[in-house]
Amino acid sequence: MDASTHITAVTNQKGGVGKTATALNVAGALAEAGHNVLLVDLDPQGHLTDGLSIEQGPTGEGAANLYRALIGEYTGSIADLITPHSVPAGRLDLVPNTIEMFMAVRELDKQRVREHRLARLLAPVRGIYDHVLIDAPPSLDILTDNALAAADGVLIPVQAEDSSLKALRLLLPQIASVDVDLRDKPLQLHGLVVSLLRRPTTKLAESVLAELEQLDGLPILGTVPLSVVVTEAWRSGRTVVDYAPDSEHAETYRALAKALGGGQ
Repeated sequence: MDASTHITAVTNQKGGVGKTATALNVAGALAEAGHNVLLVDLDPQGHLTDGLSIEQGPTGEGAANLYRALIGEYTGSIADLITPHSVPAGRLDLVPNTIEMFMAVRELDKQRVREHRLARLLAPVRGIYDHVLIDAPPSLDILTDNALAAADGVLIPVQAEDSSLKALRLLLPQIASVDVDLRDKPLQLHGLVVSLLRRPTTKLAESVLAELEQLDGLPILGTVPLSVVVTEAWRSGRTVVDYAPDSEHAETYRALAKALGGGQ
């Protein structure tokens, strides 16, 4: 492993917790700080690709796209899968989604060494990019296993709701299982990102936050309030640090970037 590249899986099997927005905007903050960053849209829904206003990859047998590369039908360079987005200081690039990704779970289950397909695909970018962020799907399936097997660390977006506590009770054992079965070295648990927090904070949210703060080895790294700023940036195909650089949200994403070792 090239120590100069850090791969982070942004994951939570519960949907609607700000997972894709976290991946996109932390990547933007890392690039703003001068790092070369690659985003990987591993979620078949393709929200990350949409959020950067990038076209999905081509389709068809042998096409240079993420799905075909994962199942072994495309064997060319990963460079041909990468689409540039912007150069705020460092470089921000994306391996975009393709509509064919909806077939990935079914087809990967037929493959040998299926949990390590993404790790093999990303091996050539180590030493080229400073950070790779994988937007994992909202599920505990073979794609999430691939993200966890390929990554060095995990960032977990949550909401201040009871459902997030329940989701963590499923996700953390999954991570522990991947550590035992698929990895030589345990994943680094960077911590939690509390997203979409309504203000003023309700008593329910406060009680959930209190429980989250008690989780051993899983600190709350940042809190992102519910705001139109994130949605507006998304609709414009820009990161929050670019769209609203002086906002509270931009500062939070910059702090998260530093927590991943990517501060200015």
